[in-house]
Amino acid sequence: MPDSPGWSDEEKATVDRLWAEIGQLSVDVGSHLHWTSVPAEILVASRMRLKRQALPAEVPEAPEGPDAAEAA
Repeated sequence: MPDSPGWSDEEKATVDRLWAEIGQLSVDVGSHLHWTSVPAEILVASRMRLKRQALPAEVPEAPEGPDAAEAA
């Protein structure tokens, strides 16, 4: 199989721009004034809930063990 030609300069610039935008958006969300209105005791849980909403749902693995065949 021949080597990949790689990314063009335009594609590299697009990736760099998007990563910079992601970094800035992360800073904007993390430093938003909303977080000053959240009580300190639930601040971390609130941020983690927001983080999990952005992540794809985990697909549960198939059960293992002697009862796995019955569950399937």
